[in-house]
Amino acid sequence: MTISSTIAQQNEAFRGGINRSVKSRKEHLNRLKNLISEHEKALSDAVKKDFGKPYSEAYVTEIYTVLQEIDLHLKHLENWMKPKNTGSAIVTFPSKNYVIRQPYGAVLVISPWNYPIHLALMPVIGALSAGNTVVLKPSELSPNTSALLRKLLHQEFDPKLLSVFEGEADTVQELLKQPFDKIFFTGSTRVGKIVMKAAAEQLIPVTLELGGKSPAIVHKDANTDVAARRIWWGKTINAGQTCVAPDFVLVHESLAKSFTEESKKALDLFFKKGLKAGENYTQIVNKDHFDRLNNLLKNSEIILGGKSNRKTRIIEPTLIRADWDDEIMQDEIFGPLLPVITYSDEETIIRNLQKRPSPLALYLFTDDSHFQNSVIDHVPFGGGCINDTIVHLGNHNLPFGGVGQSGMGAYHGQYSFEAFSRPQSILKKPFWPDPDFRYPPYDETKMTWFKRLFTRN
Repeated sequence: MTISSTIAQQNEAFRGGINRSVKSRKEHLNRLKNLISEHEKALSDAVKKDFGKPYSEAYVTEIYTVLQEIDLHLKHLENWMKPKNTGSAIVTFPSKNYVIRQPYGAVLVISPWNYPIHLALMPVIGALSAGNTVVLKPSELSPNTSALLRKLLHQEFDPKLLSVFEGEADTVQELLKQPFDKIFFTGSTRVGKIVMKAAAEQLIPVTLELGGKSPAIVHKDANTDVAARRIWWGKTINAGQTCVAPDFVLVHESLAKSFTEESKKALDLFFKKGLKAGENYTQIVNKDHFDRLNNLLKNSEIILGGKSNRKTRIIEPTLIRADWDDEIMQDEIFGPLLPVITYSDEETIIRNLQKRPSPLALYLFTDDSHFQNSVIDHVPFGGGCINDTIVHLGNHNLPFGGVGQSGMGAYHGQYSFEAFSRPQSILKKPFWPDPDFRYPPYDETKMTWFKRLFTRN
């Protein structure tokens, strides 16, 4: 089927109630869960073919998290769907007032290559849970995973409910012309602007999950060995090709030497057998991304690491001495390069962070509650951790999303259900009483009574 005919059929199926009831939504979620469970090895292998992601990492970040998300929706869906009673107003007495969550209709999910299962299916779970029909556009940069997802989802689901379209930029452009009721995009800020502009032409609501330069701050009271391990753990997952990976680290000058020493220990421990794609490390996704990162590497002052191999697309985790104006500090790195900047003054780094686009994540290593509050209160960011990195994504009770250049809207858990549904308010009144003073003509007597009854001093 063509893109336009698929959207037309999905709109018709939505109006016919294809995914309206609790029963049908749970059936579709269970079907998706069974599909992932039955084919988790094939899905993991596809990701490994695309860019060498080890099975253990693929299972935890791509399979396990998605299955957990489905279980959460299955457990709480009925409660999320229940009408929520609200308070009434004196001018509407007597009445019953409540809010129900209504699905948008036909929604478009555009997903990226770096977590090609997780970032494709997590929004799909929310969309199905909320009662929508879905068109999924996976990334062409992970072709094996994209093709397998399309095959499996089309085998299991009616395309009137869930359909997958592969392709490159022209496919995205065609999809963005369609009359969707909601668009969910995960990817770069540059493409996010294109998506939002196209959506604005049709007044389509959007959720944008973008990226940015997410800082880690190692303050003067931090435990540097733990901080180094947790920062490099977050940086080396997926070879740094993670939207919430620590992009650079700010280290108090008193800990600069210690952080370097502990970084070497951590990396030696993580990769004592060397870097092996598909076994303990992930490749850079393609030659273009490799060349971009390698150029940054060549133009940087290397403290640790620095080796790269274009044939295998492996870049060693590398610690780089940097300053705010350096080339590597201008755009999101999206790779295993970690610039480090030392600081002495707390207020200065807060001011410097305020001048930059708001990141998707921020990681703060300190037990100093005053400094914690100063950073949280004065530096906008999507979400983050104190004394850890990335793990906030594993808590489905926390909303995940950005702010400003790093995105808008949030999802995961109940926030996914809400991202793909809209609040609809209902006021229900009996036929009696029906006082005359609410109807015209509005003479002086009626206005006097209105003020006495409804105006409070």
